[in-house]
Amino acid sequence: MSLRYSTQLLRRLAIPLVQTSRQAHKRGKATMVSASLRADLGTPSPVITSALPAHHLTAKVIFDSNMTADFKYIWLRDNCQCSKCVDPSTKQKLVDTPALDVNIKPLSLTISENGMLEITWSEDGDIHKSEYDPVWLHKYGQSFMHNSFESDMVDVDQVYQRPEMELWDRTTIWANFPEMSYKEMMESDNGLRQWLDLFYRFGVAVLRGVPTEENKIQEVVKRFAYVKETQYGLTFDVINKPVEGSHLAYTGVALAHHTDMNYREKSPGMQLLHCLKANDPKLSDTDPGGRSFFADGFRIARWLEENEPAAYHVLTSTPVRFAIKNEGQQYSALWPILCTNADGDMTEVHYNNRTMKPLQAPTHVVTPFYHAHKLFSEKLTEQSSGLEFNMVPGDLVAFNNRRVLHGRTAFDATKVDRHLQGCYVDIDEAFSKYDSLRTKFHQSQ
Repeated sequence: MSLRYSTQLLRRLAIPLVQTSRQAHKRGKATMVSASLRADLGTPSPVITSALPAHHLTAKVIFDSNMTADFKYIWLRDNCQCSKCVDPSTKQKLVDTPALDVNIKPLSLTISENGMLEITWSEDGDIHKSEYDPVWLHKYGQSFMHNSFESDMVDVDQVYQRPEMELWDRTTIWANFPEMSYKEMMESDNGLRQWLDLFYRFGVAVLRGVPTEENKIQEVVKRFAYVKETQYGLTFDVINKPVEGSHLAYTGVALAHHTDMNYREKSPGMQLLHCLKANDPKLSDTDPGGRSFFADGFRIARWLEENEPAAYHVLTSTPVRFAIKNEGQQYSALWPILCTNADGDMTEVHYNNRTMKPLQAPTHVVTPFYHAHKLFSEKLTEQSSGLEFNMVPGDLVAFNNRRVLHGRTAFDATKVDRHLQGCYVDIDEAFSKYDSLRTKFHQSQ
């Protein structure tokens, strides 16, 4: 019998299917922006045309776009934006939410002369006045307008949305190779913004000409974040380390496509590798080995969802145990191979055959899981899916460890002199710097 299972067979095996009509792996969705940016774009700001009490402790707010949102009174009071309720500098909420009366009702509900929604509340014998900007109400009222969960809303101060992620294969990544000089990235905010933009969009970005000094990688990270210390230290050295019990990365064996540290509570989001020493492939008639390779896991996941939806569902719904014992330390965590958010969009890939433990699942799930895993792996290892090159001294590559899978070809440690220094970074720190530089750049235009 063929290893390839049809959708009909998986149905008979009682593996539930998902609908795939939605757009997969949505990123950088359009969201409501600030009034100033709307003006710059020639888009009129929303205007409140009417606000009146409604049933069930609700205020019905009607905008000039004929959109209507029903705001619960408790929600409005909890989200009052005055300086007593929100710290002006940090934007942290000062309201004690549990102390509020869930059945609270306002004393008055009006639209001010400048178009703000004004609500007066009675609290412990005092009067509390709340004002709500129509842009703010329109933005955070989207879930009430559409009666849905809005998980893509950016923060109130995040007015410039990120671009779409660019899913890639071998052809597209070489056509737009994400690289920049070390000097440009380190010496200007614009250079740093462009490099972080490459990292965000492609999930991988290369720096050329980085000085080949140990711990230079930490100086690079300090430009935009801080190094995340792990059980391997602040940094780690990928060199031949013939010590019993050492990690396989410290040997010359081939390392198949994988993501790092799936056995942790949360795998590091960003990884950097700096080449300090390597054989020059031009000086050898044969491949010395040790070539680095990468693949876009989100693109492979999209392909699987579009072409093998049953297999995609298996990999997004089946938890897998990842574990490791390394120099006396033991770690273990449970993850699906493919992780999605509440909207079904891809968020993380967890894939490492070396640390994946025996599958613990109902019997009828086992064969479909191995089939789905095989399909994903075969697409992943196709030559057309990957980026492969020899890192040379001075190269530094950063990649999204929850999206881009990496590995290396085998090499003879007695003939190949290869030394990479690596580290991890909390990816939200990198993206926070990216967002602030994008805002600064757009405001200067």
